[in-house]
Amino acid sequence: MWRGVHLVMQGEATAGDLLVFINYLKTAYRPTRQLAKHMAMISKATASGERIVDLLDVVPDIRDTRGAIEAPPFQGAVSFQNVCFGYEPNKLILKNLSFDIQPGERVALVGPSGGGKSTLVSLLLRLYDPVDGQILIDDGDLRDYKLASLRRQMSIVLQDSILFGVSIRDNIAYGALGATQQEIEAAARLANAHDFIMALPDGYDTLLGERGATLSGGQRQRIAIARAAVRRAPIVILDEPTVGLDNENEQAVTEALRRLTRNCTTFLITHDLRAAIDADRILYVEKGRILERGTHEELLHLGQRYAALYQMQAAIGINGATVSDIPNFSTLN
Repeated sequence: MWRGVHLVMQGEATAGDLLVFINYLKTAYRPTRQLAKHMAMISKATASGERIVDLLDVVPDIRDTRGAIEAPPFQGAVSFQNVCFGYEPNKLILKNLSFDIQPGERVALVGPSGGGKSTLVSLLLRLYDPVDGQILIDDGDLRDYKLASLRRQMSIVLQDSILFGVSIRDNIAYGALGATQQEIEAAARLANAHDFIMALPDGYDTLLGERGATLSGGQRQRIAIARAAVRRAPIVILDEPTVGLDNENEQAVTEALRRLTRNCTTFLITHDLRAAIDADRILYVEKGRILERGTHEELLHLGQRYAALYQMQAAIGINGATVSDIPNFSTLN
């Protein structure tokens, strides 16, 4: 502006020239500033794109072996034979685990945190392969089957199941791509979810918030159960599915889980020993070993770790205390 005024005073430019120049300058400044912002966004997007490409180029450690076959329809018999596993070399998490589960049997895995319960079911899903030993389903080694055909016959309900920011219909159908509306509704009814879904503004077409934020914890868990139910898998894995729910929602979810696991081989990971009472068999896992096995009554009669933990939970279980809440747990070892 100073230079422009100087030129006007010298008669080398008019006042109109100066005003037009300042207006053009102002008009050019805003998109230039926006371009700088977009350049920063482009830089972030480029870095993210490179990371995505890197991930897509990663070859997973666990993949179909040469000559792998499609898994036949499973009956649900599961056998762990001297299974050893460690996330790090020379540091085993599971040590010579052996047990046999019959089709349709309900098995509860209990014990302290870090004992190997979640690792055990991760091996069953073949997220990892054992360092030593075999895992068989219906007398067939997991490594002989194609991963997709193996995992297609397993359903999972986690403590915090992931829901997507799409319709409820799509969230349930994610368990079995191509499921019909009738199958989706049947799964929702089994999961005690149909009534609250129909009470929503758009029913099954209601769009959820990211991670299901627009639903309560019990509603999210019932949608997750419906997703597992539509899969119709012979093997079901439940990992603390009722943790954090109030009594009303816990009752609804527990009832849905009973229907989901009917006639299915079921693995229930839990710290709440009340949930293990009805199991056909309880495996007490600690430090990578199965230290006790049997029914609830048999383990109470045995009078060792499980019995002590159950009695302590019953004594302080006013609010449903779990194994991890019990003080001085290590004194039982």
